[in-house]
Amino acid sequence: MTSPNAEPQSPRVRDRSVDVLRGIGIVVVAMGHVDLSGVGGAWAVYLYSFNVALFFVVSGYMWRDTPGTPYWRLVVKKARQILIPYAVLFAISLLYGHIIVRYAFGQPVAPFDLRQTAKAFLLSSEWLNTVPTFNFALWFLPIFFVASALFPLIQKIKPMVVYVPVILLVMASAIPIQYWLPGRPPLAINVLPVAIGFMGAGFLVRRWLDVRRVGLPVATALFAFTLVIAYNFPGNVAAIGTLWYFPSAVASFILYLRIAQDVESSRLLAYIGANSLVIFGVHGLVANTYGHTPIPSYFAGWDGLITYMINVAYVVLVSVAIVFAYRWAKARVLSRRRTSAPGPTVSGTR
Repeated sequence: MTSPNAEPQSPRVRDRSVDVLRGIGIVVVAMGHVDLSGVGGAWAVYLYSFNVALFFVVSGYMWRDTPGTPYWRLVVKKARQILIPYAVLFAISLLYGHIIVRYAFGQPVAPFDLRQTAKAFLLSSEWLNTVPTFNFALWFLPIFFVASALFPLIQKIKPMVVYVPVILLVMASAIPIQYWLPGRPPLAINVLPVAIGFMGAGFLVRRWLDVRRVGLPVATALFAFTLVIAYNFPGNVAAIGTLWYFPSAVASFILYLRIAQDVESSRLLAYIGANSLVIFGVHGLVANTYGHTPIPSYFAGWDGLITYMINVAYVVLVSVAIVFAYRWAKARVLSRRRTSAPGPTVSGTR
């Protein structure tokens, strides 16, 4: 029972600028997963300096403590949010490879192998390339779940004088762990200290920094800093190479969050961000279809940068269209269920 004099609790307001930031992040990921021959390797170096890291930082930035909630409930919630979509997207990717690529595109693919498929699903990472999923980007979801399940344990450390050194130690452990586990091990587990380190950094940014106060001079300095680090110490989340990767990617997060706050009225970016997990999961498949459309031949004589941007636009817009169609169909099905459900029966009248 609630006391009649109790203050009403206001519902949590969704931060639209974070949705826009996630939308920007999805576009950046798509930019790194299409043909980069038209723009050169330097552009790829910059994209990979923060593209995946951005989502780990956002996760920590959006962390909210839930006092009294058992830890196992948090893990189950993350499993529903991440692992169930991963399983569905993995199945869709397999169907795409075995049906669309094999029959519609007429390309030879490896025959279905139950054991190899199970290994690819359970181990993700490099094993995703051993079966025809054509969606290697799915490697991110299992390690994102592992990091999201462990991060609440780090958050139990309340004194900042202890919390900050722990996060720094986690970050420092990334290089030796990636040295001992190079490449793409099962579950991309060598990314775990990178992921948790970035989550902790995101949490601290929200606690200590009002990003809306970041002005143009500071934003320009942050951008210059990220460029210097990216081109002098190139890396990605699976092979950071240097601890400079952490402040550089966090600087990119602050920069693009500030931009997202300025353009938070963008309905397209907000929609992409609100549906970022699904769009992330299908964009690789959409990118694979681009070469089978007449678009590349139609723009064959155009400048490489223009064709690159057309490719990116195709991947983003088609992915958004798929999500829109899915949500429209889902809403129609739910609406029909509600209207066809029997109403309450009246046992008698007075």
